Amino acid sequence: MSVKKRVQCFCEDVAQENFIKSLIERAAQQKGVQVDIAMQGATHGSRVWNELKAYLDLLGKRRANYPDVLVIVLDSDCKKRSEVKNKVMDLIAKRKLNIPVVCAVPEPHIERWYLEDQRAFREVLPKATPQKLSYRCERDRYKQALREAIRAADIEPLLGGAEYGGDIARALDPKHKDDSFKAFWEELLRAL
Repeated sequence: MSVKKRVQCFCEDVAQENFIKSLIERAAQQKGVQVDIAMQGATHGSRVWNELKAYLDLLGKRRANYPDVLVIVLDSDCKKRSEVKNKVMDLIAKRKLNIPVVCAVPEPHIERWYLEDQRAFREVLPKATPQKLSYRCERDRYKQALREAIRAADIEPLLGGAEYGGDIARALDPKHKDDSFKAFWEELLRAL
């Protein structure tokens, strides 16, 4: 009987939660391991760093009950992936948390990962018109493109498209994603 790996996730918002949970399940299946996933979502996107610090402090108090893998998901918000990841790893080091950490840092936002594999997107929403957008730091560019692509299928995205994140994540081809996704995917596979 195989042992389940306990994976804890800290995500910035629901769009990340739905997408990343499905990717973790998919990676676990690919690696032949079972996972028990616990999701923790930030409640205020603008205060995500303070909420992450509080979450890590709480995790540090439960030293005997660490997860097997900790996944931290934060949009790069127009910073370099490495800069965001280094900041996360500094927070982990300051708290002396001895946990394998995987950082998912979509550049610049998770909605870009939703849109990148147009085949997968249309598999989930056949009448949708997704556009693969090149990286450009522009507020709400990717959120708006995601909503417009879904509306083209005559569907009103009540959660801005987040409600389709899990399905898109299950359908996408990891080889046809940007470098920030590929780095996350490789780290996740190694951690599991």
